[in-house]
Amino acid sequence: MFLKISCKRYAAFGLFAAGIVLLHTPATAQAADADLSLQQAAKRVLQQHPQLQIFDWRLKAAAGQQQLAELKPGYELGLQADNAFGTGDMSGVKSLEVTVSLSSVIELGGKRQARAAVANANQALILAQQQASSLDLLGELTQRYIAVLTLQHKVALAVQTVNMAEQAFTLVRQRVQHGAAPQAEQLRAQVALRQAQLQQGLLQVELQSSKQLLASLWGASQVDFNQVSGDLFLLADSPSFQILYQQVLSTPAVEVYAAQQRVNDAQLALTQSQSASDVRWQVGAMRSQESRDFGVVAGVSVPLFGNQRNQGAVTAAQAELKVVQYEKDAELLRLRARLYQAWQAHRYSAMAVKDMQRDILPALEQALQQTEQAYSRGRYGYAEWLSARQALQDAQLELVNAASTALSNQALIEQLSGVALGTAAMMKTTSTQLIATGSGSSK
Repeated sequence: MFLKISCKRYAAFGLFAAGIVLLHTPATAQAADADLSLQQAAKRVLQQHPQLQIFDWRLKAAAGQQQLAELKPGYELGLQADNAFGTGDMSGVKSLEVTVSLSSVIELGGKRQARAAVANANQALILAQQQASSLDLLGELTQRYIAVLTLQHKVALAVQTVNMAEQAFTLVRQRVQHGAAPQAEQLRAQVALRQAQLQQGLLQVELQSSKQLLASLWGASQVDFNQVSGDLFLLADSPSFQILYQQVLSTPAVEVYAAQQRVNDAQLALTQSQSASDVRWQVGAMRSQESRDFGVVAGVSVPLFGNQRNQGAVTAAQAELKVVQYEKDAELLRLRARLYQAWQAHRYSAMAVKDMQRDILPALEQALQQTEQAYSRGRYGYAEWLSARQALQDAQLELVNAASTALSNQALIEQLSGVALGTAAMMKTTSTQLIATGSGSSK
């Protein structure tokens, strides 16, 4: 079972998964050798992660507790025997008196309604915790997904580097064979090629480990996809920090504290209702064995000083309310700090990506082309050519790292604030479908 949630109330829940749209991942059937989209991965996690299955059983337990809370006081049937098996006139059963009675309790102070309110509030708290837990899992999923996507780009760069190193080695060897370059340049080119091949191998191993880490989120023992799909460089502009922080107040992470406060409010009302003493009544019939007569018995009992004896419990319940309020305030401070850090990192990294794509990489590519041409004519040495090639490769790697940082923080902003950084209408449609169909049928 998964939550059947009002889209109006929990729209922010799915909006965080903006990577589903930002990475342009179509929802298609998954084959063993196919590409994996973020939406497909999210559905798998929501369906299969054991952390979310726990909440199904907690909700069933809460439903049982609610049934118990709504029960009225039960009846008790009593049987009492007096003046039997004694001595003298009371020996045997000749003086036996038998009383059969029916008893129960009249609850005062609205105890049953208060118990039901506590049970309802507990169910709402579990639902809020399930939403927050699902959001946290989707956040972790998105970060792992971006890590795989980043490594795919790095492996592609490593393949490009190996190709360039192979071409360079071929050219240097030809120059050495024609006596236009010393043997040392061929050795350096050979070492550069081997180093590029080693780096490619290391990145491929790291990519495979990252894919396995991603697949473990839905319990897969082996990677059952070829690669993840998405555009690492599709970055969105974020609104002002104040706008984002205002949205934090309505996210599932904060709703958990609001739900806990409602539980404590209901618990306080229940505790206060205990101050009203219940009335216990009893009615029955007595039969005397000696006289063969019957009589009616009845009784009422009321505990004394119930209000005074309950003051300690009321004080404790009031203190719990304050604890939750301060915990909520502390969590908001933590969320604000995380959001601001992610907001700043996203802005700077996105700006760095644009600058490198617009200015730095084109200049380095042109410089490498000119340096390679000059080297082939004998105007530059191998060191200048290698330096120009390394500068371009470093900048390309820096671009991938900056884009990865920007996208990771963009996803974190969406997770913390519930604000979709992109096409909001498409984002809402995707999130609604994800929540409604992500975990299959209810249990």
